[in-house]
Amino acid sequence: MLNPLQSRVLLKPMIRASALSLLLLCSFMASATERLLRGTVRDAENNAALPGVNLIIKGTQRGVISDVNGKYELRISDQDGQLVVSFVGYLTQTIEIGSKTEIDINLKVDQKALDEVVVVGYGTQSKRFVTGAVAKVEMKQTENLPNTNVTQALRGRVAGVQFTDNGRPGQGGSILVRGPRSLSGGNNPLIVLDGIFFNGNLADINPTDIESMEVLKDASAAAIYGSRAANGIILITSKKGTTEKPTIRFNMFSGVSDFSYKVKLLTPERYLQKILDYRQAAGLTHDPAQIESYLQPSELVNYEKGQTIDPWDLVSQNAKINSYDLNISGRTNNTNYYVSASLTNEKGLIFNDNQKRLSFRTNIENNLTKWLTIGMNATYVRRDLSGREADSPYSVSPYGTPFYEDGEPTQWLVPEDQISGNPVRSALLTTNEEISNNLFANFYVLFSIPKVDGLTYRINYSPNYRWQHNYNFFRQDKYFAGNTTSASKFNREDSDWVLENILAYNHRFNENHALDATLLYGRNHLGFESTTANASQLSSDALGWNNLGLGGILTNTSSAAASDGVSSMFRLNYRFKDKYLLTLTARRDGSSVFAANNKYATFPSGAFSWILSEEKFMESIPFIDMIKLRASYGAVGNQAISPYQSLSLSATTRYVFGDGGASSLGVYPSSMANADLKWETTYTSNVAVDFELFKGRLGGTFELYNMNTKNLLMERSLPTMTGYNSVWTNLGATNNKGLEISLNSTNFRKGKFEWNTNLVFSTNKNKIVHLYQSDTNGDGLEDDDLGNKWFIGQPVNVAYDYVFDGIYQEGDQIPSGFKPGYVKLKDLNGDGKITAADDRTIIGQMGQPKVRWGITNTFNYYNFSLSVFVNAMQGWIATLNELDIEYFLSGSGNYPNRPVNRLDAGWWTPQNKSNTRPSLGYPNPFLHNYYLSRNFIRIQDVSLTYNVPKSILNKIKLANARVFASGKNLATFTDWLGTDPESGGTARGFPVPRSWTLGLNVGF
Repeated sequence: MLNPLQSRVLLKPMIRASALSLLLLCSFMASATERLLRGTVRDAENNAALPGVNLIIKGTQRGVISDVNGKYELRISDQDGQLVVSFVGYLTQTIEIGSKTEIDINLKVDQKALDEVVVVGYGTQSKRFVTGAVAKVEMKQTENLPNTNVTQALRGRVAGVQFTDNGRPGQGGSILVRGPRSLSGGNNPLIVLDGIFFNGNLADINPTDIESMEVLKDASAAAIYGSRAANGIILITSKKGTTEKPTIRFNMFSGVSDFSYKVKLLTPERYLQKILDYRQAAGLTHDPAQIESYLQPSELVNYEKGQTIDPWDLVSQNAKINSYDLNISGRTNNTNYYVSASLTNEKGLIFNDNQKRLSFRTNIENNLTKWLTIGMNATYVRRDLSGREADSPYSVSPYGTPFYEDGEPTQWLVPEDQISGNPVRSALLTTNEEISNNLFANFYVLFSIPKVDGLTYRINYSPNYRWQHNYNFFRQDKYFAGNTTSASKFNREDSDWVLENILAYNHRFNENHALDATLLYGRNHLGFESTTANASQLSSDALGWNNLGLGGILTNTSSAAASDGVSSMFRLNYRFKDKYLLTLTARRDGSSVFAANNKYATFPSGAFSWILSEEKFMESIPFIDMIKLRASYGAVGNQAISPYQSLSLSATTRYVFGDGGASSLGVYPSSMANADLKWETTYTSNVAVDFELFKGRLGGTFELYNMNTKNLLMERSLPTMTGYNSVWTNLGATNNKGLEISLNSTNFRKGKFEWNTNLVFSTNKNKIVHLYQSDTNGDGLEDDDLGNKWFIGQPVNVAYDYVFDGIYQEGDQIPSGFKPGYVKLKDLNGDGKITAADDRTIIGQMGQPKVRWGITNTFNYYNFSLSVFVNAMQGWIATLNELDIEYFLSGSGNYPNRPVNRLDAGWWTPQNKSNTRPSLGYPNPFLHNYYLSRNFIRIQDVSLTYNVPKSILNKIKLANARVFASGKNLATFTDWLGTDPESGGTARGFPVPRSWTLGLNVGF
């Protein structure tokens, strides 16, 4: 017999062996009973398939994402008891699996989740409860486009926002929200990235990292940013993790570009004809048989050889674009993360106009406890713009000589007449390194105050460090006897920081009353320093810019500036019965850029909204889903002047006493102090109606606004007898008013086919209300400022000139000193003569169009999607200026007879009697300009997308995949003769590319 102890000793190995056998058996049985679960996820209300839904086996990391048709397939076992289904904007469901092999799922909309889709600054709000003018940019409309700049998503897609892209790699373009307010101060909107002021270049932001973008347009929406909000706010929010299962996404696109439009320059044949026609107009011999004698000797050599130059081919390169982006994201109960890396390589149309951008982003948020959350949003960007781009080929003679026989560039295309330089010489002889770096971060801590539901306290600290350099070395031109070497180094560092304390309280008291309040107190600092050093006539060119001490002539400059600000803000949102909405905001800002007497200013605003569709009497109108009326009024400020402008400043100069004496440094007062300089302030009223009709088939917004900007920041000229040239002061007022319309519609939906349209339309009427309030001529009207072309009651930017009235023809009554082929100007006052005082008038509006509109049509059929976007701006003019159209054609010289090219816009001859272009001999005695319409309609973006079916994805082990082809700037309909009507590019400007790209987006 075994005692109990011996029994236990002997039984333990047996038990272990039995347990192991049991586990192996269970494992075998589990694998033996593994099966495939499949189904479709749909919207419970409209039965539409939902792609991208997360389906996870509860308690595991195993899961899938539904495909473009809402279908999913997941391998499970009998031990898998529950399926957790989640999707942004919908209620999460936990479903018992049991023995099922097919489960179709209907997800219900999570109204609470939908209440948090619009970023409004220092928080989010339901779009339904927004009281201000907030426009959300639909990023999905641009995700299949080759946009390398995040602001390209604004181009024609947001009512009231004008974004102009100059088409160059790495350039940020310009943004104007609801017209220009300021005359001398800045008109750029404030950029807020992840809740923090962003002072870097917009080209630093990787578009693939952006989750949402909103534009705050009226005072109620923008007043929370007070002193920097007068020109509108653009809120950019980067991505976070959205799925419990870690998601890896890879995006890439690659493409080529060519000229969307080439400015028409003279062909060799037209160049020769220009010479003959000019000589005829000048009364010189113009025999075509003697054309060789009219050419310069170097031109004649090329003419006899049959060698010609295409100016645009001379300065262009093979343009292309490649972009690669990899990101990893996910979320757990306590941690949310998003990590990305991106590389973009662009080569522009013009030689050496390139950009390489490398960017990294890390967004991490962790819930340490139920009441404490910490997080970080950080990005680093390195942009390389190295390379000295070629100059404009505008004046290139078709018979010029750009290169010597050994391939070295010439200095002058026609050396006998040194009017036209070689546009590629500097690009080929210069080594350039231009690199900028941007390290931007926001560290935050969020406290959810225990035992007080809805009360939170957040601390933001955001440092931003930017550093850049631009180094240049111009090597020896071996065809020059003298020393042509030079080198320069420019370095700049910017160091900014923002510290904010935000207290927020969000509480619903009962079914009728709800409020959220936000309090803020913060400080900010901006500072920079820069140094430039130059050296010329280097004794050795072996070290380039790395030893400027080798230069025979050395110069250097340096500068620095800093400014500080302090801010406090209070915002209250109150809802009564969820249909009567009130927002009150007040912000007080102080800035060191203003004078001691006016460093602080307060900017209040208020807004009221009424969700009319919630009223009982509206229930009888079945086609109305939602109607909301909005009204707001408030003030915002503009501090867009440099530091120290309110102070008396000094400048330096060097002078020499006597011939050959040593130079001395002199200091003199350069600007007058103004102790009363204060904030430029814009007062905005806004009324709007938001609506949704026919069960969501039609929705949109109609908006009217009126903005009065007062105390304009202006640099006013002073009489020289005062000892100063100018002084910064507050003068004048401007007004902007306009209409904005945004419409979204589902035009057709049947089976697998759907057609949707998005339309935006806006107008802006801008005018100067008053300037100096002076009446020097005693006519009872305030004086205009002719020098700056500022006119009371007229837009800020206008063309003021003589009125073109055609061309004098043979047989016309021609004034003395004129002859056929000369420009005819209108005698506006009818006194029989043309004078500057009486016969100039406002020709038209410049700078911004009167009307902007854009329309996007999207067609979906099975796995295919086609998007076509048309952009248009109308009601504005510009001048290509006299140099571009007539090339130095003035009373002071006979430049048309010199060996230069020109815009081939035609000219008057006795054989071709143009009534729009003068003869080549026209001296332009009144020095008037030539104006053209900048109106255009452009097929801006076209994108065709194919979502790979689930059956194929399963075979290649991918969660999702999308292939797309796109085209940009495909066709422009315009009368503009320059490079581009949208950017206002003249004949000398950079051309805008037409691009074709192929892209791939895959998820794991």
